[in-house]
Amino acid sequence: MKQEERSDSPLKEVPNPRLFPRINQLAKISFFIGIGDVIGGIYIIFGSGDVNMFPLLLIALFLTSVFGAFCGHCACKQIRARSPHQKGKTMAVFGLIGCYVYIGLCFFGFWLLSQYYIAWTAPSSFYPVPVSDDVNRVW
Repeated sequence: MKQEERSDSPLKEVPNPRLFPRINQLAKISFFIGIGDVIGGIYIIFGSGDVNMFPLLLIALFLTSVFGAFCGHCACKQIRARSPHQKGKTMAVFGLIGCYVYIGLCFFGFWLLSQYYIAWTAPSSFYPVPVSDDVNRVW
């Protein structure tokens, strides 16, 4: 039997596919939630014909955005800890961007709903009617 010769070259660290998945699962979740938020936002703006469903859709979009942002932050932390073995930081970052954009848009939508509610429920004496000079003139 021949003995193997030793070399001084460093060993390459090869990712073990059984140890961790290649792309982080939370990064995938965050990425696809970010895409779903974009599609949901487009549907709310252009496709939703029922005005009464708008607040419910806005709340659902807000909750999924918060969950997607949470998954994106957890994915970034896991990828940083498992650096040579796992990939997917770009997916996690794109998911975070999409989720935070739609969290901001949800806050804007809630503000618009509050203004709509205030305008339609305020008493009519709240908005004074301007009196013109033509009404008080005697011809």
